[in-house]
Formats: sequence, C-alpha cells, structure tokens
Amino acid sequence: MFSSEDDPSLNWQPPKRPEWVQRVVEEGACMDIRGVVPLDEQSLLQAAVQSTGLSDFGDPEWLTAFRVFIDALEKEANLNLMGRLRIRQEMLLFLKTRLQVEDTYKRHPEIDDEVIRQPILVTGQGRSGTSMLQNVLAANPDYGTLLHWEMLLPCPPPEKATYHTDPRIEQADRWITQWNRVVPTLESMHEFHARMPFECTVVMSIPFQSDAWLAGLVQVPSFHGYIAQSDPTLPLLFLKRVLKLLQWKNPRNHWVLKDVSLLRNLPAVFKVFPDVCVVWAHRDPVRSTASFINMLGTMQWAQSDTPLQAGSLDMMRDPMLSASLFNSVIDLIESGAIPAGQLYNVHYKDLVSDTMGTLESIHRFFGIPLSDAGRAGMAKYLADNPRDSRPAHRYPAVKGQALDRAREVYSRYQNYFGIPSE
Repeated sequence: MFSSEDDPSLNWQPPKRPEWVQRVVEEGACMDIRGVVPLDEQSLLQAAVQSTGLSDFGDPEWLTAFRVFIDALEKEANLNLMGRLRIRQEMLLFLKTRLQVEDTYKRHPEIDDEVIRQPILVTGQGRSGTSMLQNVLAANPDYGTLLHWEMLLPCPPPEKATYHTDPRIEQADRWITQWNRVVPTLESMHEFHARMPFECTVVMSIPFQSDAWLAGLVQVPSFHGYIAQSDPTLPLLFLKRVLKLLQWKNPRNHWVLKDVSLLRNLPAVFKVFPDVCVVWAHRDPVRSTASFINMLGTMQWAQSDTPLQAGSLDMMRDPMLSASLFNSVIDLIESGAIPAGQLYNVHYKDLVSDTMGTLESIHRFFGIPLSDAGRAGMAKYLADNPRDSRPAHRYPAVKGQALDRAREVYSRYQNYFGIPSE
C-alpha cells in the first residue's frame, strides 16, 4: 500500500524564480486574473477563429476533452498570472494549429495518400535516456524527426528547400525558449529550443485527447482521469495525420519519434502504426522517477505557486502505480500481444557507455540498413553534444525505508530486464 512517506516528491524544493517572474506573480495576486486572462471555451475558440480566419475545427468529438481540460484548469490547477498567460497561449497555439491542419487537408486531400513507413518510436520511463536516443537517431540524415517548431507551426507544410531556414523557426523559438527565461534551472534537465526534436505528445495534445504534455504542465487530475478512460487511438490518429502533412513536401524515409507516455498505450500504437519499431529505454526506476518528478515539478512551478499537489502526477509519485505500468507491459510481452520482433530493449548504462554500439544493435534488430552517412551523422552529433556541456541535473535522492519499499515494488521490472540499481 502506498504511503505518503514513499512519495519521491516530498523532498522537492522549488527553485528561486527570476526577479521579473516573481514580480509578475506578485502583481497578479492583486488582480482579477480570471477576468484579465480568460480560459473559457468561447473566449479561446473565438480568439483562434479571429486569428486565423478559419472556423472548421473538424470532427467535434475533441470538444469534450477540451471542455474537461478547461474545467480542470479553473478548478484544480491553481494558476498564477504567469501560469494563466502561458497556458492560454499554449491552448491558442493548439487551437489555431488544429484549424490550419483541417483547412490544409480540405484543400489538399491528397496528403492523406502519404504513407508512414516503419517509424521508430523511442519510449520508456522519463529520464531514462529517451531524449538522447531520439536526438542521436535523428542526426542520421536518412531519417526525419519532429522538430519542436514544426509541431507548433506545421501549416503551411514545410518545404524541403527551406526546411532549415523557415522564418517560423525563429518565431517558435521565442515561445519555446521562454521556459529557460521563466525557470532557468530547467536548462539542466531538458533542452528547449525550436530546432531540437521533441516529444510527439505535443502534437497529440493539439486535439486535447492526450494528457501527457498538458497534465505535466499543470495540475489537472480530473482531466487525467478522463483521458485514462478515453480511446487511446484518437491522439495517435491525429499524430499520423500531422506526420503525413509534414512529409508531404519534405519526404522522410523513417520517422524517429519519442513519447514516454505511449508506454502505457502500446497496443494502440501497434494498431495505428502496424509496422512501428519500438525502442524501450530502461534505467533504474527509482532514480529515473526522482529525476522526472524534479523536472515536472519545476515545470508546474512556472505556472502555479502550489505544484505537485495531491492527485497530480500520481503515476510517477506512487511507486505502486509506476510498477504496475511496467508489469502490465511485461504481461503484454509474455502473452504475445506485443510483437516480439517490434520491441527492442535498451539499457541506459549501455547507451551511455557504448552509444554507437547500441545504435548499431537497434538497426540490426529491426533490419534497418545503417548507411555510412547515417553513421557519420550520429557520430558527429555525439562529438558535438557531450552530456557535460549542460549544467548537472541535481535532485533529491530517495533514501531509507522509502527506497527499500520502492525496490520491492519495482523488483519484477528490474529482474525481468536485468536493470541494475544506481
């Protein structure tokens, strides 16, 4: 049984805010911030329509999830002025993008004829090396990945000739790098800029039918509960739709995708992408969880004065829930529900100690040729991006009886895959 003493977030301490952020938050305390920054359905939809000149949001099924989310924002998120400003901007970006995607498909139905072939999906527990895997695989010029800027601004579809000089890159970068200005300590935990690969959960959040990004930014446990009961193929189908749009004028041989949340929805992944190649990154779950909670708590701190409240991020804060997720995937493997030839396991220690050897093993397992140009591109990325080029990520360690109990509940997962404790 989970005890509050086992919660790895107990020792978490919020970082000091930059002076300008603290002043915005303090000034907001004497304002009617709900009136100044409205988060209601009419205000948001109307602003998106006026901004784009478009009005067709497509299948209205997404509206239910959207309404659950904005209701949870008001009742559960406890947003400060900075949080309301940032989450309104985030939602407007998503709403405008949805309008533009629908309009582009309406004018160019041939986009739907695009084929997504054998995508590589990196997943696993957060902070287990998934970003490193995605980044280095994406450095292979034979592949394509979702860059952060094109996730937020995919329309009109990027052209191959101007893909790296598109003016939208700088436009998106100002918004994306705001994370570093609002919470400078995040730079030691995760990179945020427009040209880097990022989680495809951002795309899946555009129809508000995935909670992995939205429930990480803000505390919305009722929205998380709603998504847990909804059809997991819906956000994946939207992701596939955007991938087709993005490769229409900028072809990709293999997409390299990453999303840690999809570990809990692998059957849906195989349903939407039947030939997907899944790479599951493994690391000591106690260490990974503590690191991930530190990052998400810091992200929530950017929007609220009371992050990591009860009901927020329970899947990570309760070792029993985290272990149950890993165990459920093991059950799927043992039952044959997950195709054995489409799932490759990577240990963090191997990825760090022999990165190129690990990458070559991944390609051999899936039968994907690794060209000389691909090998050279990945080697150059590793040489240009040493891990020690960023500040060290420091976070409270799990100790004592809480550590002993966590080891017990994670024992099946660690023993099954031979994951060493760190």
